[in-house]
Amino acid sequence: MNNRCQTYIQVDLTCVSIGYARSLSQMTHHQNNYRFVINWLLVGCLATFSFGSYGLFSKLSTFQNPILSNLIIYGTAASCGIILVGVTKSGAAFCKESFLSGIASNIGALIMLYLLVSNQVLVVFSFVSSASVVFFLIVLGLEKPELSRRQKSFASAGILISVLGLFIASTSTVGGIEFVLKNLAFNPYFFAIASLMPLGFGFWSYFSFVAIKKKCTKVLTAFFNYSCASLLVAVTSYLFFARSFSLPMFFETRDIFPIIAGLFVAVGVILSLQSFKMTSGKSRIEETVVAILANAEIIPLIFLSYFILGEFTTEGFLGAFTVFVGLSILNSARAN
Repeated sequence: MNNRCQTYIQVDLTCVSIGYARSLSQMTHHQNNYRFVINWLLVGCLATFSFGSYGLFSKLSTFQNPILSNLIIYGTAASCGIILVGVTKSGAAFCKESFLSGIASNIGALIMLYLLVSNQVLVVFSFVSSASVVFFLIVLGLEKPELSRRQKSFASAGILISVLGLFIASTSTVGGIEFVLKNLAFNPYFFAIASLMPLGFGFWSYFSFVAIKKKCTKVLTAFFNYSCASLLVAVTSYLFFARSFSLPMFFETRDIFPIIAGLFVAVGVILSLQSFKMTSGKSRIEETVVAILANAEIIPLIFLSYFILGEFTTEGFLGAFTVFVGLSILNSARAN
């Protein structure tokens, strides 16, 4: 009798131990998943801040010619790529997708700098913000992600609301929505050129995603290829269109701005690539969030202007809040 009771007690204790172990394993799994989500979101947000700083210094760096500024910016980024690959011994293997991402990105950057010099700030940020739409459409067409009808609805709504928020935020740079409605004159020339920007930045996001997630390229190797391709486009553009402009002697403070912009480009691209690497799942929702964050540099610009310069605009913070709502809806598509 006693032996039978001891057997029952041992069995019960074994069941309890197994149940506790399973519960602990599930808790650890959920904690790891939560930590994983926080990581890729945090890295993506840091990339947004870096690109916002790049946007600030690239605007200040267009001192003579946007093509010349672009050459210095991406010359700095390429130098960072060479140094990082050499120091970390990551390898300088050629990656077609990363190389194409650099070409696409630099074409978009050249157009952006030209429009900034032409005082088309609203056009710049409005069209850049729609690069995430291009990325999502490319992914839908080529990658065939596993999305239910409900997920597609949530994802589409989240992307459109985020783009709307970025547009509202961009109006803060030119006097607000009311000023835009009263004074905006449609210029087909600038709009036709600006329409190429979301294609450039959208394909940059897509080729970066393919290089990291499908080709399993190392982050620094991908950045090295990206920076070399960007420099190739920058040098070619300079030789064909801006050879009459000599390189600055770097005697004045503003001559340093394109170098600072290039450093922020390097940091932003590396963080975006790392964020792509941290994403998971087959819905590609997380990758779309990363693409939006990589093209949302207007948001950190608004906060930098507020905290450093004391400039407050209703449209800026309303746009930032709208972007947050859109990203929340987009992120919720993962759970649907």
